[in-house]
Amino acid sequence: MKQFFTSNPFKADGSINEENDFLWNIKYSLPYETNALLVSSSYKDSLTNDRLATNIKDAFNSKGIFFKSMDVLDYRTASMSKEEIAAHNFIIIAGGHAPTQNDFIRITGLKDKLEGYDGTIMGIGVGSINAAEEVYMLPEHDGEAADNSFERFRIGLGLTKLQIIPHYDQTVNSSVDGFPIRERMIYDSKDKKFLGLPDGSYVMSTDGVELIYGTHYKIENRAVTKIEASFMAKSFE
Repeated sequence: MKQFFTSNPFKADGSINEENDFLWNIKYSLPYETNALLVSSSYKDSLTNDRLATNIKDAFNSKGIFFKSMDVLDYRTASMSKEEIAAHNFIIIAGGHAPTQNDFIRITGLKDKLEGYDGTIMGIGVGSINAAEEVYMLPEHDGEAADNSFERFRIGLGLTKLQIIPHYDQTVNSSVDGFPIRERMIYDSKDKKFLGLPDGSYVMSTDGVELIYGTHYKIENRAVTKIEASFMAKSFE
């Protein structure tokens, strides 16, 4: 199985971000004709999900990666079987609101349905967050940082042990309910190791071997280390 855990693989205009050999790597991980499935985060918002699916399909088609089909997994198709999911050779786990998507993953039983999957999976933003075995979530919406019941650690899809913080450059400079997210993240890293991914950087996993492309950050035991991009992809140590 091939996996890509991205922060954001698209530019502001919706085109594919080709930094760090991303286009090359994903293009040669997919068949000529791709049957894609978009796993939504806002699973009750069918209009947004359909629009996002179309935009993603168009972005890939414009680069010569042709989608034969593009289906959406949301409330309309939540009962999709393991066999129906496996019929898609490219699964895209959308960005959005991490807790909402995590709830939907549990509702659908997606973790079990992906067991033995042999295609290519790409996480976008919170899709990469929820790919983890143990998911780490930072507050995003007003009220979440001040809510003592907000679950910062949850069970995810179990596709990787990496606990990814996407959109890292923006995230560490943000605040929710007046609480700086950087301080929350550093405090939570005691006895943990988080991977901060700026937009344009990504993880590529081939049969369990994970390599990071582009500049990234290690947040471990309340210390932050920046790891500069180079011509060689790196493992996360």
